[in-house]
Formats: sequence, C-alpha cells, structure tokens
Amino acid sequence: MSLIIPALKKLYSDNSDFNLDSDELTLSGEGYTCIIGKNGSGKSTFGEALAALSVAGIEDKWYYLPQHLDRFLFAENVREQLSALLSQQIEEAKLVSLIEELGFSNAAGMLEFPFLLMSGGERRRMALVCVFYLDPTHLILDEPEIGVTAKENMVLLSKLHNLTARNAKLIVISHNYEFMRQSSDIICLINGKIAKAGRTQELISDPLFKLDEYGVRIN
Repeated sequence: MSLIIPALKKLYSDNSDFNLDSDELTLSGEGYTCIIGKNGSGKSTFGEALAALSVAGIEDKWYYLPQHLDRFLFAENVREQLSALLSQQIEEAKLVSLIEELGFSNAAGMLEFPFLLMSGGERRRMALVCVFYLDPTHLILDEPEIGVTAKENMVLLSKLHNLTARNAKLIVISHNYEFMRQSSDIICLINGKIAKAGRTQELISDPLFKLDEYGVRIN
C-alpha cells in the first residue's frame, strides 16, 4: 500500500527567509521513509506540520517524537509518563521487555528511575520505549539516533522494521547513513522544499545523487 504525504506549508513570522512549501507526494510505503537534509532545511518542520494536520483530522493521526525531548518527557519516570499518556493501567511485563530491548540492564529498576538522572542517550532510549509501548500505526521519529550507540541503533532499526512489518506507517528524520540506507523511500529537503523523492535504492544508485548535499553522515 502506498504512502501519501499531503501538501504541507508553514510560515514563520520571525524568519522570513524560510518557509515550508511541499506538494502532495506518493511513496511506495513498503518499509519506512527517511527524510534527509542539512540542518535548517526544514526536516523537523516537515514532521511537525504533518503531525499538526493529523491532529486536525485531515489525515490518519501521525504520532511525532520530537528531536528535543523536553517537549515529550513531561513526567518524572517512564511509568508515570505512560500512565499520563494512556490514563490506564500499564502492562508492566510488556514495558519491562521493551526497556530490556532498548539496552537497559536493570529494566525493572528503570520503571521509576527519574528521567532527570539519566544521560541524554538514556533519555532518548526511554522516549523510544514510550513510543513503542503505544504501538502507533503512524509514527514520525525525529533523529532518534542522537546520543545512542551504534549497537543500540541496530536494535532500534530492528524495531523499526518490526513496526513496518505490522503495516505501520513510519517516517524517520535522520542524518545517519544506515538509517537512510535501510529505508524504502527518501524525501530530500532543501530550504523547506522537496528537492528529490523516491525509492531509496534508485536514488543512491544514481551517480548524480550526492549525499553530502543533504547532510547525511556516512561514517
């Protein structure tokens, strides 16, 4: 089933030099889509605009995990975070299993461990635990690899493929080459506009397609 991204527009009153202006886009939707572009190209704005449309009921609801975690982790610990998001009893066994999968050795002990005492990478992984527990059908992850080790990123990539295997629609905003390489489709942004879009393997096989133009880190 294809993935249709609606036309997105956003203006900033305090920054007249930038605006997001992208036309409707149809992608394969076979795996996950990766959005690439240099810093300031509009990647986060793209994700936020798509999520905002979802809230308005125009499209299926996209769940957005922002790059800046202080906009997401509002509770004291993961148990309180999920209880507030869901307003229901938490399945502790499911939650502990997810915490273990994301690389925490004492998973049960992390249920009430304060976010404020975690490193940046630990907080990132715990935010991902929350998202995977919610099991959304439409998900946008904004640079989920920040502060996470290469080994933990391999686990994260496996989780992403598991989600798409269950027909979840997934968009990953990333500078990481491996996240881009394993995607099914790419959206390339330059200054708020789509410069290129299409199947990942077709684009990266094109000798005229230069990854450094879009800020992708190969190493």
